Amino acid sequence: MTEDRGAALNPLPWGVWLLVLAIAGIEMVLWAGAHGLVNWAGSAGWRAQALVAVGISPQIQHWMVETGQAPLPHLARYLGYGLVHLGPAQAALVVVITAALGKYCAERLGSARLILLLILAQAIGGAVFGALADPGAWLIGGYPLIFALAGSYGWYAWHSADSVRMRAQALGLVTVLVTGRLALAAIAGGGLDWLADITALVAGLALTPLLRPGLRARLRRP
Repeated sequence: MTEDRGAALNPLPWGVWLLVLAIAGIEMVLWAGAHGLVNWAGSAGWRAQALVAVGISPQIQHWMVETGQAPLPHLARYLGYGLVHLGPAQAALVVVITAALGKYCAERLGSARLILLLILAQAIGGAVFGALADPGAWLIGGYPLIFALAGSYGWYAWHSADSVRMRAQALGLVTVLVTGRLALAAIAGGGLDWLADITALVAGLALTPLLRPGLRARLRRP
């Protein structure tokens, strides 16, 4: 019991802090601009400008594929769209889940590997959305990040469980997230955002065993 309490009180790994502070900091700036707390020209429209600047656009992705061009500002969208949100509620939810699942995953993967996993999973989710969504749609927000974390969590929880029952319980969170996301998509409709989330979850699940520490040594074993 003492060890469990001690683990719970451990500070967040630096990679998780980096994500949480980036998401919270950007949201605070956008919120301040929208509520007139920043007296800069155009501050009220910063959120809309951020959506256009970093959001995933199927139209832009189709243009890049058709022309064979990949300008850096457009490639950066696949790295940055998860840091900007449509409002404080969405950002707060992403921060809370990122802190909880990110701590668990970073303690096993390491912060650098965790950041790499999230970058790759988020980019894959964005690319799948860009390939299949309507040309006028936009993808923004960190839901693919938390689904990627859920995938990584699911992999570790499954492999650390020592019975079928414990494995089923370990995957409960992943099941709830997927079921809830698909149910929300069915009820609310309005696009294929859910596809990016589920793709990121699968990517997180698949990338975790590839990125976890010790892979090179395991590959060298006869």
